[in-house]
Amino acid sequence: MAKIRNADPKTSSGGYNRVFNNEILGKLMQKIQSTVISNGNELEKIISKNSNVIDDLDAFLSPDNSQNTAGAFLCPKSAIKKSKYKLDKHEPDLIVFEITDKLKNCYIIELKDGDNFDTKKSDGEFENLEKYKNHLGSKIAFITNFFICCFNQNEKEMIVKGFKNRFNIEQVMTGRQLCDLLGINYDSIIETRKKDAEDNINYFVEQLVKIPLINQKIFATKNSHIEEKDFYDEI
Repeated sequence: MAKIRNADPKTSSGGYNRVFNNEILGKLMQKIQSTVISNGNELEKIISKNSNVIDDLDAFLSPDNSQNTAGAFLCPKSAIKKSKYKLDKHEPDLIVFEITDKLKNCYIIELKDGDNFDTKKSDGEFENLEKYKNHLGSKIAFITNFFICCFNQNEKEMIVKGFKNRFNIEQVMTGRQLCDLLGINYDSIIETRKKDAEDNINYFVEQLVKIPLINQKIFATKNSHIEEKDFYDEI
């Protein structure tokens, strides 16, 4: 998981400033929002680091490639975009090629940390995946399907619901399923990301109490509780 302390937002935090009427707090909230966005990229990097990664998709899918041995192979978006199989604005986050003695499967996957999207976004996700599936599937000797994978959701029914039923149960994938497909440890990835979460809590609290207005609010609340306790002690 990305760390808040490392975030460097490129956009203005004006919206958060207005919500709190406090520029310092606004900037802190902007760093948090930037970290949330970065988490998706961070997750892809962690998964790639633990997988058999395809750097050259053209070479991997070439008929002359004699190295297509049994196993699962991950192709990241960067490699898709450099290949002749790219389709501008429709490339998925990753593709997994599963090769066995009997079958050759291709999983076109959009990877998400969350699973709740508005209807327009769900429609767009579906259409992009479908277009790329038709584009790639007609060119390769693999059984090709597409999926939405919500890494932190363990119930496929909840993923379907989160995407407003735009995807059916066969078109969604949990994070654990993705890791099982790739032969990597799901629980280990979750634990790795939790370590950064602890640092994020510490950093957030440290920065929060540095803000004079927050300190005033904490002090006032603390005194209020003390006075209330004293009142009941005296009864």
